[in-house]
Amino acid sequence: MTNSPPHLDAAAIQALVAEVIRRIGTLPPTPTPPAAPSHAPAPSQPPAHMLADRVITLASIERLPAGVRTVAIAVGAVVTPSASDCLRDRGLTLIRAAATIAGVAARPFVIGQAACSRDAATRTAAIARAVPGAQQLPASGLADVIAAMASHASKDAARGVLLTGTPAVAVVLANRSASLRAVTARDAGSLMAAATAAAANLLVVDPATFTGGSLERLCGEFHRSAAPPIPPELAVAPAGCGCNSHAH
Repeated sequence: MTNSPPHLDAAAIQALVAEVIRRIGTLPPTPTPPAAPSHAPAPSQPPAHMLADRVITLASIERLPAGVRTVAIAVGAVVTPSASDCLRDRGLTLIRAAATIAGVAARPFVIGQAACSRDAATRTAAIARAVPGAQQLPASGLADVIAAMASHASKDAARGVLLTGTPAVAVVLANRSASLRAVTARDAGSLMAAATAAAANLLVVDPATFTGGSLERLCGEFHRSAAPPIPPELAVAPAGCGCNSHAH
């Protein structure tokens, strides 16, 4: 015997529908899932300051610019105990990395030589060891070397050093280029002071006046130092004298 479903008349169906609607109305609303918390972007961290020295000493740390929080060194660099203590006392973070580091400006460094003494090749090689990744230009005439350095400065924002026995002539010639700001001096302290004052990107030196590794250390410091603001007098092209008596 087959059981057949009970027969519902129209009134029963209407009552059933009304009961379902009533029960739906008494149910609590479906909870809305909480919105995912918005994450504000983390404040940008200042870039790491690269120390290219093979031996990181207390003097290396003391020369760091103000505001540096992270110091990057080469994988094989040696940190002296006094430098390590200074890093800890100043709350600086030390990281080891390869030649390029995220957040570190990869500014090229170019080494040129022209009209120089016979030991120039030895000095350029020593500078290249002090500035990892430095590019050495082939020895050539003064005008050709300066033109090559001006091209690097214009295209790559490169800094560099030019070894020459005629630094005064080289500075005048280099500063004819719109992309070069060259300075010269006979000692490391005066040269760095001049480079900072003029926001120089080219050091012109007679290597015979620098001894005992001072030139190599100077080039390493110059390469690592932050770019100072360009003096207003050098930020605009010269307007000329305004007369018509000679060509500008």
